[in-house]
Amino acid sequence: MNKNTKIITAAAAGVMVLVFAVVLIMGLGSDTAPRTEATTPSAQETQAQTLATEAEAKERAVLSFIGDCIIGSESGKVNDGNFSWMARNKEHEYFFQKVYDVLKEDDLTVANVECVLTDRDLEKTGKDYSPAFWFKAPAADADILTKGSVEFASIVNNHTYDYGEEGYKDTVAALKAQGMYVGESLAPVYVEKNGIKIGIVCCNLWASYQTSYIEDALKDMQDKCEYKIVIFHGGTEAVHEPDNYKIDACRYLANSGLCDLIVGSHPHVLQPLEVVNGVPILYSLGNFCYSANNYPENKTVIFQVQLERAGDKIITSTRLIPCYVYTGSINAYQPAVMTDAQDINEVMAMMETPVEHQTEPPSTAETSAPTEDPQTEPETVYVPDPTEAPTDAPWQDEQEPTDYVYSETQVYQY
Repeated sequence: MNKNTKIITAAAAGVMVLVFAVVLIMGLGSDTAPRTEATTPSAQETQAQTLATEAEAKERAVLSFIGDCIIGSESGKVNDGNFSWMARNKEHEYFFQKVYDVLKEDDLTVANVECVLTDRDLEKTGKDYSPAFWFKAPAADADILTKGSVEFASIVNNHTYDYGEEGYKDTVAALKAQGMYVGESLAPVYVEKNGIKIGIVCCNLWASYQTSYIEDALKDMQDKCEYKIVIFHGGTEAVHEPDNYKIDACRYLANSGLCDLIVGSHPHVLQPLEVVNGVPILYSLGNFCYSANNYPENKTVIFQVQLERAGDKIITSTRLIPCYVYTGSINAYQPAVMTDAQDINEVMAMMETPVEHQTEPPSTAETSAPTEDPQTEPETVYVPDPTEAPTDAPWQDEQEPTDYVYSETQVYQY
């Protein structure tokens, strides 16, 4: 190629570059040219995506359920190292500190609260079983729950009447003063979370006849909410197998189509989770932030339930988060998420155990909780399993029933 040819070629190339640049500039100015906004959304598109995300989030809610919480001490005594002493000497955030990151992310945390919250010097109620305990804390200590991200307290159990009607009323007032929802006997509480209308009924379930009262409450709830939850209290303590009457009652309610979730408490140990007719049933959550003794069984769970709208239905998915009731050599009233793989596997295996009727009365677990004074042996107490309602007024409305279901072995009544 000679010199003139090279010059012509270079000139032609320059012209082509110039023409391409002009076309590109004209194209970017036209309506049909590709735009960088195709991969980077415009402000309007970003807003639309945000609204879509918010709409999607509005149709989903996460609920957490935790076990027995006793946030006081026996007779309200302040002894060195006990719960009431800790509540005076530590920030109240301490007690739920190791589970707070889990509970703060849900939409509602529900706990069974077994303690009277009062500032008055009230007289104890009489109890006809032994050993017996009366748990009490100052009203202001209700903030232990809210500072732990607990928003709902079920108080249908055998301790919220430890100091009679006045103590019960003080407890309700103390919890509501903290902005908490309070679940009272057979009185549904309605909560709307992210567009899902939830109804929660708290109740006693000490014998099969009480199923009818729960059923009546659920029938009244049907047109007031979309998702119905039963939280019950009852059964034999310190055994991992649910009582036969509890199995029958819970399965009956699940098959009735009247409720969507059933969660139990009182045994102070974990009992399995099963699903009947699409309804999860967790028979016992065990203990959680629990002050009744120094060495409770050290396995519990945070039971999480995700509700998600799918058309005209609410779909339920569940998650178990194994936890310790305490870490260290003695109960320091600070539950913590489990990290040990073997411990986690043991809890999950327990929770996945098939639920079956027992051919013999359940025996007290070897790991059952001792009394607050480990050197004091509890007396043996036995009351036959009531299967029919008494002739007088049903005691499902009472918080201190006299006909508990006990085993013939040692009983630890907390």
